[in-house]
Amino acid sequence: MPQLLEARASDDDWTGMKDAASRRRRQTRLNTRAYRRRKAEQAASKAVKVDTPAPRMDTIPCWDEENQKVALLPTAVAKAINAPVIPKGRLNSRLLFPLSSDHLIILIQVNTLRAIMTNGHILEEVIPETRYDCTGGALQVLPSLRNIQQVPESLLPTRCQSLVPHGAWIDCLPHPAWRDNFIRALGTFDEKDLASDIAGWLSKGTGAIEPGMRGLIVWSPPWHHTGWEVSEGFMEKWGWSVRGCEEVLEATNKWREVRGEPPLKVE
Repeated sequence: MPQLLEARASDDDWTGMKDAASRRRRQTRLNTRAYRRRKAEQAASKAVKVDTPAPRMDTIPCWDEENQKVALLPTAVAKAINAPVIPKGRLNSRLLFPLSSDHLIILIQVNTLRAIMTNGHILEEVIPETRYDCTGGALQVLPSLRNIQQVPESLLPTRCQSLVPHGAWIDCLPHPAWRDNFIRALGTFDEKDLASDIAGWLSKGTGAIEPGMRGLIVWSPPWHHTGWEVSEGFMEKWGWSVRGCEEVLEATNKWREVRGEPPLKVE
């Protein structure tokens, strides 16, 4: 089948699947991949000039999903690859993608958002009726997992997650005590304020390690707490959320030690 030419892994193969929702998700993923490839090839072919020296092309840093790294692509190719599938009218006009070269530092926060979405996708694969996206959405509780072996231990739902309605973003944090701390504190803090501290850089341009930064940094596979770091600003404002999360604090101080910075402590 033509669609399967875009398959890169076994979880891209939708043939033989009985669950309609899962089948549609895979088909959509393959169709989107094929569409972007065609657009990239078209843009690349238009950029080629015959019998004339190739001019120096401006490049833009973009995330290479296949190779899991930042790659510099010609502007025309980058714009084609990153062309939104969603109509522009439904997007926040303040968000500009791909990022320009003077905003490379923002890639660290982009990686944090990507980590949260990755963990949400892992859970969504085993809980099809649950949606994880960036829109907030309604509160939810997690049902019992049918394919528990497919979920990293750090993301396994706690009893609190299964009983107390909460925002889906909480399920994406890779430490059970951290998730429970936020759930128990629901109603006592402003979730929009927290989201602004973690992701407000998309519109404000705040740097990842600038003074006053109050977000999170993810350095390795997002489903394990050892790759996460809480910033000093986050600790000052939201430090209560990591009480009892010694592993998260230990991982944070490991990354700080690499940069020669003093360790953080929960007050």
